[in-house]
Amino acid sequence: MAKLYIKAQDLEDYDTVKVFNERGKEVYYTKDDFIATGHRIKIYLAETISECGYVQEKYDRDEIKFEFAARDKFGTISRDHRSRMQRYLVDYDEDWDVEGDAVSWNYVVHSGSLEPMKVKSMSYVIPGQALNMCETYILDIDSDSDILIGLAFALALYALNKYRY
Repeated sequence: MAKLYIKAQDLEDYDTVKVFNERGKEVYYTKDDFIATGHRIKIYLAETISECGYVQEKYDRDEIKFEFAARDKFGTISRDHRSRMQRYLVDYDEDWDVEGDAVSWNYVVHSGSLEPMKVKSMSYVIPGQALNMCETYILDIDSDSDILIGLAFALALYALNKYRY
């Protein structure tokens, strides 16, 4: 199981953040693409200018969706307006369902009986970083091959909640 760490304050203030692994090494960084139509967050490999994923706002029949993509995998996420509960419609190769409070970054992603990703928000010192405890988003991703798509999905869900109209 792989872990990714994002400083919450950086993400809330900007859509440009550094993403760290469990050893505290920066593995990805994101940048807000202000030139794009709608909101777009690009995901890059650390210390490069190689874009490896993105989150892009899409409009579809009076509905806001966010497309998330990483390498050869992609999907969309939108709000389920028919439900009174906080529910999301995820269109992805695998059947993903979000359970928990996605607004506060405390949720689990289910794929049938499996849990490919768990996300939590807590005060935490990111390993190898400065000795200051801060609110940190921690992504536990079950498979190493799903790390990047998991990050893109988490950022899409974040953007869907941040930019609601």
